Amino acid sequence: MKHRPLLIFFLLLTQFCFGQSKTDSLQSLLKKSDEKNQAYLYFLLAKEMLYKDTHQLIAYSKKADSLAEHYQIDSIQVNALNYLSYAAINAGRLDEAIAYNKKATDISESKNLNNEKALSNYYRGYILYATGQPDSSLKVLNQVYEKGMQFKDLSLQLKCLNTIAANYLTQGKYKDALEKFTRAYHLADSLVMKDKLINLSLNIGTTFLYNEELDKALEYFEKVISISDTANVTIAYASALNNIGACYSRMGKHKKALTYFDKALPAYIKLNNNYQIAQVYTNLGQSNYFIDNVELASKYLKNAINLNRKNQSQNQLIVNLILLAKLNIEDSNFREAKYNLDEALGLANEYNINYNKGDLYQTYSYYYSERKQFEQALEYKQKELNLKDSIFNESRQQQISELQTKFETKQKQIENESLRKDISLNRLQIEKQNQVRDLLIVITLIVIGLIFILLNRARLKKKSHQIIEAQKSELEILNKTKDKFFSIIAHDLRSPFNALIGLSNLLSSSYDHLSDEERKNFIHDLNTASESAFSLLDNLLTWARVQQDSLKIQKQKEDISLLIKESIEPLEATAKLKNISIENTVNLKSKVLIDMFMIKTLMVNLINNALKFTNEGGSIKISGEEKGGKTIISISDNGVGMSQEQMNQLFKLGKNKSTLGTNNETGTGLGLILCQEFIEKNDGQIWVESKEGEGSTFRFSLVTASPD
Repeated sequence: MKHRPLLIFFLLLTQFCFGQSKTDSLQSLLKKSDEKNQAYLYFLLAKEMLYKDTHQLIAYSKKADSLAEHYQIDSIQVNALNYLSYAAINAGRLDEAIAYNKKATDISESKNLNNEKALSNYYRGYILYATGQPDSSLKVLNQVYEKGMQFKDLSLQLKCLNTIAANYLTQGKYKDALEKFTRAYHLADSLVMKDKLINLSLNIGTTFLYNEELDKALEYFEKVISISDTANVTIAYASALNNIGACYSRMGKHKKALTYFDKALPAYIKLNNNYQIAQVYTNLGQSNYFIDNVELASKYLKNAINLNRKNQSQNQLIVNLILLAKLNIEDSNFREAKYNLDEALGLANEYNINYNKGDLYQTYSYYYSERKQFEQALEYKQKELNLKDSIFNESRQQQISELQTKFETKQKQIENESLRKDISLNRLQIEKQNQVRDLLIVITLIVIGLIFILLNRARLKKKSHQIIEAQKSELEILNKTKDKFFSIIAHDLRSPFNALIGLSNLLSSSYDHLSDEERKNFIHDLNTASESAFSLLDNLLTWARVQQDSLKIQKQKEDISLLIKESIEPLEATAKLKNISIENTVNLKSKVLIDMFMIKTLMVNLINNALKFTNEGGSIKISGEEKGGKTIISISDNGVGMSQEQMNQLFKLGKNKSTLGTNNETGTGLGLILCQEFIEKNDGQIWVESKEGEGSTFRFSLVTASPD
């Protein structure tokens, strides 16, 4: 149903007014809805779980996917598959995430769902980001962002900006990351998306954390916690706890950091988010390492590495390999330390992950120093210092501070009063120019509109005149035709009535002087003249009713075989008088959709015509067939036939010249005109085939009724 989502919206609104949570309201609606509506409701429930519970997100998304596939609701199925892809990557199941994303992309492409296709490509970019492939991720996300601009899809633009910024963060491009996060924040603010503002505040704080601006980072993380609903744990809330711990860890306050990590871990476990759980294990391992709790640090780091490998999260794997290498060095396990460092360096180079390369070079230097290989140790110490110089130079610090100021104030104030005046004057001039331009455009549009209206009126007037002239000409032709037709009718009526009057006068005045044989002949002639006059009058009255539209059509399913038999019966006596055989081979099982009176009148006229123009001892054949949803009836005789000129005049008012029958029967041709009127009112056609001296075949088609 087209309005299902609208109906569900109002039901939800009603539920919320009574104080239910959105999730509870959706659950209540599930019990009242049919399966087709449930597909949409499960999708909404999955959306509610997006940043709250990975297991619930998977469960609801699978139900939405299954029902949407069954009822062929393609857009819901694609969105459900994208949620499954997102959930799988956070649950550490990369192969499933890729498979779900591919299926979503394939469906959106095959069904030409452009918006859904763009969203599926976004999630492909997210998977590449989450697995530590920032270059590939950025390539995909920038293309999707362009689509979001093209479709004017602000929500999609927001998603792309956020994940593009996260990729820049991974690459150590803090200026670019902060610029994208800031743009995303303003966009979310304009859309009044509170949840997104919380997440973006978290991301901006994370950027300051990576840039070692810890006080600013703490300010944003504490803001996230203050505006979060602690009753409903979200990823943003758990990540804020985790990142506050990271700030204190970098300040050297490792015991205080551990209190926040310990709070973050159960929050992530509640959310079933393996990707973030691995991060907390990393932080717990690092802080325990700094307070010399080596055994616990090693345990946490190995847990983190196992999850990193399972999640294929390369950036976090690098961090943990570096930390584990430090523990190996302190434990004099140099072989294992070198193996971990080389793997970390290989991953950093392969995936262009630079933000922790300084730490990696520092650990290499520490390794070679402990091995007494001071030349190599000095080489890596120099690499570490060079990298720090390139990242933390004064210019970059100043650019980030300027961006922060722009973010907080949203618009830089113009300090130079003279510049303000110049800008104001320029604006006034531009506005004046724009007003003149707009006025000219309006005047031009008005003139074009008036010209169009005048031309259109002239065209309509000319067309109306042409229609009136055509109708006038047609009416004149019809009037002349009808005048001619009525003159023919008057002439043809005069003949039988003259015969009636003459014969009746003769019988009245000379009855006693006539023999019985002569009297019988006169009476027979009187009867023939009476029947001819009656037939003509009956056809004329019927035709008049048709023209006045007083003859109402009543279509029903009728047995055509039975109707033909009934039409033959009253004409059998006439056939016997002329020794004409009537052969009826119509035995059709299907019924036809007709007005019985009209078609019976048509049959009687056509059979009567065949009798009139068939010689004594001749034959008439009536046959039928079904073809292409039509029932076709044929009435053939071996009578006098017609010339091509005569056939051309058939069914034309006032042009059908009556032909004498084989026994000098007369007529006006009105019966055939009635036949054509009746067959057209029954959605059929009538036509004739004939040769002079060989006979004629009249055929007509009727609509075959569908079986009950």
